[in-house]
Amino acid sequence: MQVYNTQGLPVFQNSRTLLFYTNTMRNRTNERIVFDLNKMGIPRCQQFGHYQYTHVRPGLKNHTHTKVLEICYFLKGRQYYKIGDNLHELSGNDIIIIEADIDHSTDRHPEDKGELYWFQISLEKNKGKLCYLPHDQSDHLLQQLIKNANRIFKGSFKMKFVLMKLMRELQEPKSTMRALSINQLILQLLMDTLTLSENQQPSVPLERFQSIDDFILKNIERSIFVDELATLIDLSTSYFKDWFKKNKGIPPKEYINRKKIEKAKTDLLIKKSITQVAYDLGFGSSQYFATVFKKYSGTTPKSYIAAKRKGQSTLWEEGK
Repeated sequence: MQVYNTQGLPVFQNSRTLLFYTNTMRNRTNERIVFDLNKMGIPRCQQFGHYQYTHVRPGLKNHTHTKVLEICYFLKGRQYYKIGDNLHELSGNDIIIIEADIDHSTDRHPEDKGELYWFQISLEKNKGKLCYLPHDQSDHLLQQLIKNANRIFKGSFKMKFVLMKLMRELQEPKSTMRALSINQLILQLLMDTLTLSENQQPSVPLERFQSIDDFILKNIERSIFVDELATLIDLSTSYFKDWFKKNKGIPPKEYINRKKIEKAKTDLLIKKSITQVAYDLGFGSSQYFATVFKKYSGTTPKSYIAAKRKGQSTLWEEGK
């Protein structure tokens, strides 16, 4: 059983375990871990990773995975992905399959606060047998996944436990039983993903969110309370909070603040002072406004104004 310290990092019991981690774990911090599955001897699998960010990070630069399919499981928060020419917005419990050989990035957006797993699979047969399946079966599975690429669909509650268990198994010392378990979990993950991608998920009535957005925009210059939004669509406050987070991936109060910060980005360039913008958007102080602004944009209001005036396009790099 692997032992962890108070920071969540593995405590290595012996040289074999240390060698295992050194050879297979490409990157690990308190918020991010990446496994090189190819080096671990798992056929056709390239990378498995997880992050859980508490604040925004620099955006994902435009890149391509040659002959590699990537699946992203976005558990909570909000994130933008530009795939080819299309910009997608992911929220909690969303899955997106990114086909091989296509440019993708977070566009001009940072990597937002939230939690994400990703998994990469090689489409090249000479890389071995995926989960030791016959080639015709693995080809069929991958082709079906590719058919549902580049669109967002909802995950399931149990999928998080599969992802968590797979990550735990990858952190244990190598053994025959561990390899069997890892392959079984990968196959389960892919089969569940395919099933979910092919099932039509009931959509949330867009009218509800349109009403919420209209109300926030109309009242954006004052404090907006969650119970007001709940009443707007005839839900109790407690149920509304759960319903909203399930469908948007973030709490309603955070959603309100994000809308205010979007408005602030325009106001900061036309109003006389940061303090005026803060009070005009219902913030109690310019200090609190600056804290919220940096939390959701990755830069301070002052740095944002300076960068815009210099014509910079990626503002979140300021003040990191």
